[in-house]
Amino acid sequence: MPSIKDVAKLAGVSISTVSIILNGKAQERKISIDTQEKVASAIKTLKYQPNLSAKKLRCSSERKTIALFWTTDFRETMLARFLTGLHRQIKKMNLNYDIVVYTYQNDELYKETELQGSSSFHGAIIANASDKDLQFLNSFIPLIPIVLYNRKAKNYSGVIVDNEAIGKIAASLCLPFQKVGLVRAPYIFDGMKVRDEAFLSHVSKDTMIYDVNDQNVDDGFQVAQQIDFDKIEALFVPSDHIAYGIMHYCYLHHISIPDDLSLICVGNGLPQYANYSNPSLSVIEIPMEDMAADCLEILTRLFQHSHMIKKVVEPNLMMRDSFKMI
Repeated sequence: MPSIKDVAKLAGVSISTVSIILNGKAQERKISIDTQEKVASAIKTLKYQPNLSAKKLRCSSERKTIALFWTTDFRETMLARFLTGLHRQIKKMNLNYDIVVYTYQNDELYKETELQGSSSFHGAIIANASDKDLQFLNSFIPLIPIVLYNRKAKNYSGVIVDNEAIGKIAASLCLPFQKVGLVRAPYIFDGMKVRDEAFLSHVSKDTMIYDVNDQNVDDGFQVAQQIDFDKIEALFVPSDHIAYGIMHYCYLHHISIPDDLSLICVGNGLPQYANYSNPSLSVIEIPMEDMAADCLEILTRLFQHSHMIKKVVEPNLMMRDSFKMI
């Protein structure tokens, strides 16, 4: 069984340098990315396991612990959908995996030092990372297999939805209308900006833009108070929660959906409610369960020493009663 001394020798660095990297202190001790890459390469070549027994990790039939890092500001319904997708894939592939959920604050993934060094888990899926969190991930070379959900980073495998396609689908629906609006939420990651830019590049330059502070129902209700509904016929909204807030405002003020306003949104958390709202909500749905399954399949391939894998998934258009085609 290879030792830390063997890793240091192959990488051409000191044992203490290897130890610093394994303990997640590379960034703190200013160990260069080049040195981290050499150590990571040596670890992979030697199949060195710093914390868990090599026997346990080598044998795919042995039980593995998978960490799911989930931000605390994303809704519980989304986490439930994601876990459903993971457990379906575990059953489908007959995998001997345990899923452990670790919550972290947005922009504070850097506090999860186990991601940088020796870990109590065999692999990780990181969901909903902010741009600041992605900067942190790009600052070191991971020593365990890690897959990103709906985010992109240079050193990581991942599964993302085609955000440009979401914007184009929404634009194609709104294009026949003369009076179009966009509700814009804070860009917590680049994909949201890509989505909005794709939408705006395919609709009228006169499109009205309304900004919200967050993606909750209350934000939808509040932004609806800013909208002159005589000037808007079709509206693209960044989340189903915001859409429900707008729908409630319209109900209270006798604004008919879809006769007075056609509403289309990104569906990212509440598919079970979309059919039962009145009217039922039209969504461009992010296929979360399928993407969770893809994350786990990629992680399994990484355990088998596969190269980096990046997958782009198409969104699903679910037309219901809130949007009137013209």
